[in-house]
Amino acid sequence: MDHGNVFHHRRGADVSLMESLAPVQFEQIQVGRVFHASDSFGHSEMDQFAALSGDHSAIHADAETAKRFGFPDRVQYGFLLVSLLSRIVGTNFEHAICADVSVTFVKPAIAGERIDVRAEVTQVQETMRAVVLKIIMLNGRDVIARGKLTTVFLSGRQQV
Repeated sequence: MDHGNVFHHRRGADVSLMESLAPVQFEQIQVGRVFHASDSFGHSEMDQFAALSGDHSAIHADAETAKRFGFPDRVQYGFLLVSLLSRIVGTNFEHAICADVSVTFVKPAIAGERIDVRAEVTQVQETMRAVVLKIIMLNGRDVIARGKLTTVFLSGRQQV
C-alpha cells in the first residue's frame, strides 16, 4: 500500500502519518512494508558534519569551488545523506542495528535540497532476525542514490 507523500514532522524526522509512530518489532515486519525519512541539510548541518567527520573537501565545504565545477551551491556529503538510513532504523525498528549498508550515488544533491528516502522491505530472514530493505533516495523526482540496507533485530539473549 502506497501512502504517498503524507508526512508528519517529529523530532527532526519526517514520519508517514499512515505508519505507526511506535517502533516495530521483528515479528511485525513484512515484505513490502515501506519506511520513509526526509530532511534537507543546509550549510549549518554540512559544517557540523565536516567538523565531526574531518572531511573538508572543497566541493562540499566551499560554494565558490562547487560553482567552478558547475554546481549552483555546495554538494551535500553522501555520508550525511546515508545518516537518514540510521534514522529509519533508529526510529522505526525496536532493538535493531545496521548490519550492512550498500549505497550507489547516481546524482549529486545540493545543499538545502530536500532528500526523501524510501526503504522497502524486500526480505525477512527469520533465523538471523534480519531484514533487508531496498533504498531509494530522491530530491524531488530525481533518484540521487539507491542501495540496500540490512538490519538485525537483537533478542534479549544475543551478545553484541
